[in-house]
Amino acid sequence: MNTPITAMIVDDETLAREGLILRLQEISSIKVVSSCASAKEAQLAINEYAPDVIFLDIEMPGMSGIEFARWLQDNAKCSSKIVFVTAYREFALNAFDFEAFDYLLKPFADDRFEACISKLKKSFEQRNLVEEHHQLDKLLVSKTGNSINTFMQNLQQAEPGKISEMQQTISLKSGTQWLRVRLDSIFWIEAAGDYMCVHTQDGTHIIRKTLKEFESELVSKDFIRTNRSAIINLNKLSKLTPNSNGEYFALLTSGDNVKVTRKYKLQLDELS
Repeated sequence: MNTPITAMIVDDETLAREGLILRLQEISSIKVVSSCASAKEAQLAINEYAPDVIFLDIEMPGMSGIEFARWLQDNAKCSSKIVFVTAYREFALNAFDFEAFDYLLKPFADDRFEACISKLKKSFEQRNLVEEHHQLDKLLVSKTGNSINTFMQNLQQAEPGKISEMQQTISLKSGTQWLRVRLDSIFWIEAAGDYMCVHTQDGTHIIRKTLKEFESELVSKDFIRTNRSAIINLNKLSKLTPNSNGEYFALLTSGDNVKVTRKYKLQLDELS
């Protein structure tokens, strides 16, 4: 893994803490960022370190591990996974009341500890894959104007040798047909409930999708929202005319006039 899993240990027994630290230090993919002797101490450290996982003893003086776990549930800023560590089997059953990731029963054998760590690694690998997917999606949108899903649809439909053309197109599902439409052929997009009218040089396509969904696939400098129900292609903007109520009308090269509200006029000024 590129980024180590950060861990916090909360246990009132010094030897237990030190023993767990030694075990975790042997694992390159895990980094112990904090070791606390009480739940109160952990409360003060949790926001500073924001660990990925907390190895939490249950039976502690003062605030117990169960009470600390309950406090964590109410702390919206904390998303740490909890691995309960306890010498009492009956307490281990409480782990699942707090959606605990796992529990270790003291004294735990090496194979049980390794199983827990392996489970942790797989969980965070899946999380990293999801994050990488989102990052790739944002990169594709910024570079091509298409989301991952749209890019894959275009890739499936693309003829050999024409992959480069996909950066200039978007796939639209009209009825039962998939259409590949060039971005530079689109004048503007108009919302009509759960449907959209995509006005292009080749005519208007009726698409079953919300404007917000479509806007996420069209994020680029060439397309901008002008009001709650419309997106225009800046390359098709011919003239911007003020209205008496402080709004504007965008005259497109297609001859269409699209309303531009004051809220979106500021964004239009920045990009024009």
